Amino acid sequence: MFYPGARLIPIATVAGKNDVAPQILDVEGYIARVEPLLEKSGFYETEIARGVECFGSIAHAWSTYESRHDPSDAEPFMRGINSNPAIHDGKRWWVLSIYWQHESTSRPLSKQYL
Repeated sequence: MFYPGARLIPIATVAGKNDVAPQILDVEGYIARVEPLLEKSGFYETEIARGVECFGSIAHAWSTYESRHDPSDAEPFMRGINSNPAIHDGKRWWVLSIYWQHESTSRPLSKQYL
């Protein structure tokens, strides 16, 4: 799925401020960071909307998601948007990175992404 050297980049809100800071991780670094938490709490992400634009061998997808600790949870504990640039190498599509930001009271998801 991931092109060699791909990055996973959660966008964190700086505590007490309206500023944001990217947490830039390689795939293995991201797995090491979140695996213990996800194993303990459970994590299920469902895509609820998507928009894709392509030109030649490049593409970009906006993917709106809902997250639950268990698939049977009535309500998500979190929603947000994944930004996914990708490249086609002539044989298949590769994800170059995924960066995402959670919805918050100061940054609610707009209707265009739902």
